[in-house]
Amino acid sequence: MQRTIEIKNKDLCAKIETLGAQLVSLKDEKEEYMWQRDENVWGYCSPVVFPICGGLNEGRYIFNNKEYSMMQHGFARFKEFEVEKHIEDEAVFLLKADSETKKIYPFDFEFRITFKLIGKKLDITYSVKNISNDKIYFSFGGHEGYACPEGAEEYFIKFEGDARLTRHMLENGFFNGKCEEIPLEDGIFNIDYKEFEKCTYVFRNINSKSVIFSHKDGRRKLRIGINGHNTLAIWTLPSRNYVCIEPWCGVSEVKGFNGDITKKDGIVVLDGNDVFERCHFIEIL
Repeated sequence: MQRTIEIKNKDLCAKIETLGAQLVSLKDEKEEYMWQRDENVWGYCSPVVFPICGGLNEGRYIFNNKEYSMMQHGFARFKEFEVEKHIEDEAVFLLKADSETKKIYPFDFEFRITFKLIGKKLDITYSVKNISNDKIYFSFGGHEGYACPEGAEEYFIKFEGDARLTRHMLENGFFNGKCEEIPLEDGIFNIDYKEFEKCTYVFRNINSKSVIFSHKDGRRKLRIGINGHNTLAIWTLPSRNYVCIEPWCGVSEVKGFNGDITKKDGIVVLDGNDVFERCHFIEIL
């Protein structure tokens, strides 16, 4: 049965739902920082992306000469997670392979998401354990939507370490082989609704270990840690009061790719009985 788990310390309070291990609230004493769902606008707050990032050509992939179907961004957001640990400032959520996941993803895994508050920072750790003796193949990532009460164009993203970015252009959700160089002034990326109408921004191999998401007058400011993630996606749409900043270990599929998951661009390959772990964070500044 779906529950909402709360963790808190003297600075912050976070709420996570067991359905999809979705972070639905991050608040300090003054305000809410996460987008609050609206089915008429966007019905998520921060869906978990696993075991693929983005979509698949024709909605399918191939493993060991067998074809499987899977929806965009995978199935984790639709699954009920077990609460493995819950103390005042930390919660661990666990998703295991089962008969239903095996129908669309034939691998044995344990997928843990740990939320831990440290001062004004929320650490979010994704961990995949291969519980078989064979290799498994996956991607994962965050898809946090940050509230912009005044409108997204009143905000900017500062890349702490990059003077220019390479945008991998998408066509109907797939990488079309084209790239666009985006120069930055003082690391600042300004949010322009018109540009997002073209497609999601997808940046790969950036140098920044974190980005700052801030209102132009500084009234709301966050630092988002992305170290160890090979892709950063940024998404919003016109007249929306949120911006999604998405650290991924994976990437949108190349248009026309033949579907072999073992050769998918950006896929993580994990040996038998091994663990792959990455942490991103949200810090209130």
